[in-house]
Amino acid sequence: MNSILKKSLVVLFLICMVTCGRMSAQSLLLRPDAPTVADLVIEEAMRYIGIPYRWGGGSPKGFDCAGFTRFIYGKFGVELAPSAAPQYRVGKAVETSEIQKGDLVFYGGRHGSKSIGHVGIVTSIDENGFNFIHSATSTGITISHSSEPYYRSRYIGACRVVDQIVSNMPANDSAARKETPVYRQVYSQMHIITPQVPFAYGQ
Repeated sequence: MNSILKKSLVVLFLICMVTCGRMSAQSLLLRPDAPTVADLVIEEAMRYIGIPYRWGGGSPKGFDCAGFTRFIYGKFGVELAPSAAPQYRVGKAVETSEIQKGDLVFYGGRHGSKSIGHVGIVTSIDENGFNFIHSATSTGITISHSSEPYYRSRYIGACRVVDQIVSNMPANDSAARKETPVYRQVYSQMHIITPQVPFAYGQ
């Protein structure tokens, strides 16, 4: 009788562990401070602050503005063009009042040009606008604010490509997930236990 009772307790314990594990994964994703996909993109981008500007550069040896955004989003399975203007056409256009973390923001070129010549990634929103990380010719990878006169006068628009990270993620094949940058950057960092659990994205 004692043997049967012990076996029953072991089974109940294992069931509890599995159930609690799944609940923990769901709780992680539903809690207010759970990381979003945009948070992970920004975290990756921040690793390169201080890397020098390099015209045509697209690696940690040196970046130009579009090379930087292309490099960062490429790590999450989103392919962007190597220049700023085509990147603007890839994502979903976003009104200035609706800008969120992770959005791409675009600026005119030098000498008052109205054509797109610069791009960055929004890192945070505040009452005066937003901060964005980008590769500036004078400082390399740095963070600037949209209210700075130089950028305020050149602002053109914004687009959202974060959603493409979600749509590019394999839904069911765990083997495929493990072979993609999206799996390594999103699933592993968020410590998801059950692959079926959805995750949040956006601001």
